[in-house]
Amino acid sequence: MPGLLSHAPPSDEARRRNDTHSVPVVLCVLAVLGVYFYLFTFLGDPFGLPRPQQLLERAGVVLEHVFDEDSNVDSNVGILMAQRYATPEAERLVFGLVLAAAFLSAYFLPLRYKQAALVGWTLVAIYFLHGPPALAGLLAAHFGVYLILHPDARRGRVPSVLAGAAAAYVLSDGAAAESVFLMMAAGAVSVFLAYRYLVLRLLQVARLAAFMRALAVHAALVVIALSVFWNAAGAGVISLSLGFLMFFWQWARLVMYAIDRADGLVPKDISLLDYLAVFISPGVVPNWGWGVTIPQGYAYLANNFLCENKNQIVMSGVRLMLLAIGYLVFWDWLHHYFVGIATGFGVEVYDGYTRAMVRAFVAGEDVGTASVLATTLLDLIRFMMFFAGVVHFKVAVWRLCGYRVEAYYNKPWLATNLVNFWGRFAYHYREFLVRAFYYPVFFRWFKRRPRLRVLLASMAAAGLGNLIWHISERVFFREMDVENLAHVLGTWPYFFLLGLGIGLTQIVLMNKKRTRKPWRADRWWITDVVAVYLTLQYFALIHIFARPVEGGTQWDLLRLFLRGVGVFLPA
Repeated sequence: MPGLLSHAPPSDEARRRNDTHSVPVVLCVLAVLGVYFYLFTFLGDPFGLPRPQQLLERAGVVLEHVFDEDSNVDSNVGILMAQRYATPEAERLVFGLVLAAAFLSAYFLPLRYKQAALVGWTLVAIYFLHGPPALAGLLAAHFGVYLILHPDARRGRVPSVLAGAAAAYVLSDGAAAESVFLMMAAGAVSVFLAYRYLVLRLLQVARLAAFMRALAVHAALVVIALSVFWNAAGAGVISLSLGFLMFFWQWARLVMYAIDRADGLVPKDISLLDYLAVFISPGVVPNWGWGVTIPQGYAYLANNFLCENKNQIVMSGVRLMLLAIGYLVFWDWLHHYFVGIATGFGVEVYDGYTRAMVRAFVAGEDVGTASVLATTLLDLIRFMMFFAGVVHFKVAVWRLCGYRVEAYYNKPWLATNLVNFWGRFAYHYREFLVRAFYYPVFFRWFKRRPRLRVLLASMAAAGLGNLIWHISERVFFREMDVENLAHVLGTWPYFFLLGLGIGLTQIVLMNKKRTRKPWRADRWWITDVVAVYLTLQYFALIHIFARPVEGGTQWDLLRLFLRGVGVFLPA
């Protein structure tokens, strides 16, 4: 895959040359969106079309583990925490219609209006899917970050007014209309004055400005820390409005944006619209908390928007969306098929997979090596397939909007070592961990001891950075309390073993001269197959430590893990 800065951002003139129209391309996009509507929504009902399961049954085809009780495809693509509609199908319908409008706008509008249209249609989607308070909270938070990261008295007038009005609207939830209007007006004036006469002056002090920027970028971690301390003091659990939660889910992308800014890759006079285009685009709406590092900060987007012929980018999105639909439709059927193969050989695969196996082992059930290996590996394959459908779908949406965004997955089943697997399995997330955690350690510590340098940087990224992200993920999806923090911290062996495995693999690759490329048609191809299995199995096995259960201990998890390699220790 190409690196972040494999090419310079195209000029506006180059983008105009790439902005050519093609009716067949537009028809292909509308056709694949039609497939999406038919499989995952009820849009076919008004036209008298049979639902997908009914259509297959009429053709004499019966597929299990594909359809829900409504005879529709049971898709993992959804709108998290949207409660304005009765069914997920209705939510997907709203998103699909907005996506179609966003695509047509971005495709046909003049260049200077394209990104504005994408931001605008995304705000429409959030308004209808999550409601005005969520939209106001998300915008208030981003307006505030923009004002801190890009201070300017003239340019900050409108964002400060909007930030104050939006924040006041969120706080006025449930008040009478007259009170809401007065609170919004007071909030707009207050924030404008505070920014103009206080914040801008504070930002002129270098150390204070650095602290305020860090606070704005890492607000998610600050809120987690304060909430956990609050809960530990016996003061209950803090709950946040949905808009602020949606903002905190973008913490990783904010970090990438801040790194770009520190590296001088963000224009100093960046407009509010160009800032919002990084965080508010149709690709972020489905599954807000999944694949949150797609794409990476400002520079990646600036480099890849209409960087080649628009129709090539869009058609790559069409192909990727069809692949995503294939995963979304068949992943559950496929993983049950694989389970059937394993059980056909007499290997017990636990229903509920790794966590169910851990629970059974803690309860005293004897679990054999074959069962440990099969259960963990099939659990990993199950996750890879359903997650692939969602992240491929999200990347496809970005491509339909004109961004040449790299795929999140890149054939991870071809990875012959753990380093290669981590890049193929989670490309955008890996890039976040590398830029935010790996590089700061790698370029600072043990410069004269390269092996130790690589190992420590790998532990910082795949270990510590990965752990921090999972803390934020769990507490925002559940509750910001001590229990959820303790749960993630209790899974530390998983992150330690992942970082250690990646670091040691890098050291081996540093010392080993490559004599052949993997997957060549020669007599050594069987070693590639073995290497893939060992890579996947190791990654699957260490997930035992990521699935603790009530009543179990780290010793129980270690014993079960070692059973996977044939070592049986007493209780």
